[in-house]
Amino acid sequence: MKVAVVYESRTGNTAHVAEMIGAAVQELGHEVGIWPTEKANLDYLTDADMVFVGTWTGGIIVTGHHPGDGGKLLAMPGIWGKPTAGFMTYALHAGKVLDKMSDIVTLLGGEWLGGRLFKRGKLEEGLASFVVAAIDAAEESLGVAG
Repeated sequence: MKVAVVYESRTGNTAHVAEMIGAAVQELGHEVGIWPTEKANLDYLTDADMVFVGTWTGGIIVTGHHPGDGGKLLAMPGIWGKPTAGFMTYALHAGKVLDKMSDIVTLLGGEWLGGRLFKRGKLEEGLASFVVAAIDAAEESLGVAG
């Protein structure tokens, strides 16, 4: 499969997770391209079979959680019909922010496969299993044998 990883990062944590996702996808034998949203390769994104979309968690400590730079995510090229997994980084508490990420993916035309939160200081935790599950779900959605 051809996989695109597109992200927004404020402090570098989400960019780091995007790179780790890309490396895990590549280890599974898939082609991968990784870009911040404003530099996303439109041709690659158009041809991609699957997309990972990521950003950081905004809001105050206990309430108002939202995808950081959600407007920039909404301005990226559409991902119509593409199986899409979301990932978000956070510092203290993320609330139900993945629900809002699901809304963004849906507005972009993507098929929401689910998402994963990554806590600052523990960015690798659960990453490999998240990538495997997302790839498996995308392959199932596309009718591709893994």
